[in-house]
Amino acid sequence: MYNRTSLSFRLLVPRRRSLPEELVAAALDLGYSALALTDHDGVYGSMEFAQAAHGLGLHAIHGAEVSLDDGRHLTLLVAAEHGWRNLCRLLTKAHAQTRIRPRDPTPPQVSLATVCEHADGLVCLSGCAERGIHDLAGLRLLCEAFGGERLYVELQRPFLADDRSRNAMLAGRARQLRLRCVATGNVHAHVPTRAPLQDAFVALRHHQTLESSEPLRRPNSSHVLASPQAMAARFADHLEAVEQTAALAEQLQFDLTSDLGYRYPGSRMRRPAAPRRAVRRAPA
Repeated sequence: MYNRTSLSFRLLVPRRRSLPEELVAAALDLGYSALALTDHDGVYGSMEFAQAAHGLGLHAIHGAEVSLDDGRHLTLLVAAEHGWRNLCRLLTKAHAQTRIRPRDPTPPQVSLATVCEHADGLVCLSGCAERGIHDLAGLRLLCEAFGGERLYVELQRPFLADDRSRNAMLAGRARQLRLRCVATGNVHAHVPTRAPLQDAFVALRHHQTLESSEPLRRPNSSHVLASPQAMAARFADHLEAVEQTAALAEQLQFDLTSDLGYRYPGSRMRRPAAPRRAVRRAPA
């Protein structure tokens, strides 16, 4: 769970990091039966991901990592058709003010209150290791909006010095609020050989060299898609979170290829028959 494609970079350049179909193939090779795609502040790769997953037999879960106006992030997953609508509305609001000055665009962002107003049909994960919502006040606010059944505290292991203490703290807060934890990978590449490309484009995005961008880049390859066995070993002290992640994946059955009630151009889905009705012609 929790993956991004090459299309999360806002500048839509192909062959960067991992494409949706590459993530699908890699997930199946590693033994996954389900995978969530959560591009940053958008659903850029969702339809390609859905089509590729559908064709190869992988259960596709859809969502996005959403940037808040206080610098934090949280992850939203689609549980139903109206959740997809709410996610799209949220992302539209996030991008609404980004091009007021076209030569100086601002990053997309929304308030936590706006997220809470669009909670219906969505599952919320509390966010990544470095910028997630970790405070009790923020978690309580999310719990009021999403309820204990649709809010999960997110545990990650990016192999930083404070991983164990941070996850222990988050697990404790989950117990305090009677919430469940999930274990996620924050994946940015489907194979280790794509990680250097990720570093290069981080430097490019920030207009820096590889050397000067080192503080902005990921310090290791923990952001590469790992096998289910590797994830279980990574979270050996939080195995219940690993099990809960699999259970959540089973619950999220929204299908982007069939549940929206319309089809994209070029789709092979059969068009429903139109009702017969009289056609009024405009006067000549």
